[in-house]
Order: sequence, then C-alpha cells, then structure tokens
Amino acid sequence: MRKRMYLKVSRWPIMALVMFLAACSSGDSQSSQSTKDAAETDLVRIALEGEEAERLLRFYFGSYMGPHGGDPIEAGLLEKREKAWFLRNPDTVEGEFTLLSSLFAKADESGSISEDALKDFVQETYYNVRPFPETLEELKTSEGSWDSPEWFRIDLRGSMVPLKRQTLIRRTDIEAALDRMNSLDDPILYEPGTTMIGEHVDGEVIVETTVMRKRADGFWDYWAYDATGALTDIIRKEPRDMLVPTRCTGCHFGDRLFEPERSFPGVARSGPSGERALYVPDNWRNAGITSALQEHARRSDSVLGLYATLYLAEASAAAASGTESPSPYLEKFGIAPGSQ
Repeated sequence: MRKRMYLKVSRWPIMALVMFLAACSSGDSQSSQSTKDAAETDLVRIALEGEEAERLLRFYFGSYMGPHGGDPIEAGLLEKREKAWFLRNPDTVEGEFTLLSSLFAKADESGSISEDALKDFVQETYYNVRPFPETLEELKTSEGSWDSPEWFRIDLRGSMVPLKRQTLIRRTDIEAALDRMNSLDDPILYEPGTTMIGEHVDGEVIVETTVMRKRADGFWDYWAYDATGALTDIIRKEPRDMLVPTRCTGCHFGDRLFEPERSFPGVARSGPSGERALYVPDNWRNAGITSALQEHARRSDSVLGLYATLYLAEASAAAASGTESPSPYLEKFGIAPGSQ
C-alpha cells in the first residue's frame, strides 16, 4: 500500500506575505485618501513636482502677497501632503488674494491645476500685482541715472540674447554682499532692494532693458521694457522669445552653466548667434578670484553674472597699478594686489 506523502508548509511565510500586501494596499489607500480628502476640502492639487517645485511655487505665489513678496506656505496658501502640493482656496485665507481665487477656480475635473495652467496664469497676471514702474523713465527717476561711476558695469555678449548686453549694479550693493561674507567660500547674497539692469544694444540703440530687484522674501522680481520704454513681458530671442517671468526662472533657478561666464577667465567659443565674450581688461581675468568664488556655478542668490568676481578683480588690478589705494576687501579676503 502506497503511503501518501504530505508537504508541511509553515504558516508564517504566508502570513508575512498577506501582511505585506495589506501594508501596500493600506499605503495606496492612504495616498488616495489624502488626495480624496484634499478634493473634498478647500484644496486643489498643483501638478508641479520635482526638486525645484517648492522653490518655484514660493516665488510664484509669493509674488501675489504684497509689494515685498511673502511666504505662501506660512500664510496657508500652499500646503504639501506627502509629495504633492496643494493650493488652499484663497477666499478662506486671511488676506486679499482675488487673482489667486480665479486660479483656484481653474482646477479641472480631477481637482488639479496643471503646470501649464499655472504658468499661463502667472504670465497673464504677474505684472498686475508687482509694483513695477510703468515706463523706463519712471524707473530712471526712482533709481537715478545708472550711467555714472556709482554703478559697476560689465559689457558682454552671451547666451541670453544675440545682442551686446550692458549689465549694471550699484557698487554699494556689491560691497554690501561682500560685507556679509567671511571668506570667498561663503555664498554671495544681496540685500533686499538691490537692483540689476541689463541693456540690450543693437548698434547704438538700446532696444530692450531688463531689470531684477531683490525682494524682502529672498526672491528676485523680473521685468523688462521695450525700445519705446514701455513695460513688456517679452525678450526677443531665437528660436523662441523669452517670457518674463516664467522663462527667467528656468535659467536663474537651474544649475546649467552659460557662456561666456562658464569659460571665464578664459575666452568662450562663439555660439550659434555669434561671439560670446566678456569685454573686460586682461588684468581682470583673475583665475584665483574666479576659482575661489565660483560665482556663476554656485548661483547662491539666483544671479548668473560675475559681479563680485569682477569687482574684486578690478580692485586687485587697480591696487597693483598703484592708481588707487588697496581696497579693504583685498585684505579681508587675503587677495594680493595683481595676483592671478
């Protein structure tokens, strides 16, 4: 008589598998429930993800919180649940956010605001809420003439536009940033109110003027004027125009290196639109200062230019020539006059 063979199976692996599947199901249900709960309250999801999502959302929504910006998370406008960001109904938040209420109403049937819908909204309304001078002449009245020794000027051709670009910042604003630093390894952070001007020159005519101004919330405002001096949100460029501010953040918030700053103190190769160069004296091409600051690569205040680098290089060259007394910043940062 053949004996039957029985395979004895332990219950514990099976129980572990059941518990694992239950946990996965619970996690999925909790995630779904979180989204469901948001949909049933005064929250709509913003379909913006990735490492830069929070930074971008703080800039966008902070722009609607008054002339100096603000923190939309602290104010209760934005909320993060797990990896998803939500906009709270602005009508339920303390403050006046009429325009944001219209964005809230744009949520689709799934209760979400797409990235494209958000950018379109910002593009359409940003100039309505920011306190920008209506004309270039009004800006000059408030800022004073930047065609003066008080402003530090750098001329270049680069990736932003094919035209010659004249960039300007007050010397005192660079010095204020240097004052905050203890060493050349420290981040270069500008004071609120710092203004940077960019003039695009075609021949002898300034056809566009771009402006950046530091807000109290730590972000920069971006705006521009056309050849007539009127506000514009378009900077002409091939193959597509740059839109202010939604296409400003891509470069300023990113980590891609651009010419001619990328190759400095060396000379950049020409690009699709022609020459790319920083037009500075040779004795400003200071490899030691450039390497120590890594200003363009670090982009510690969302600024792309080499303002502090060239300011210190100018001071080093001037001290070496004996035309000026050595700048106190040379001693502060241990820079020998004329060193390369």
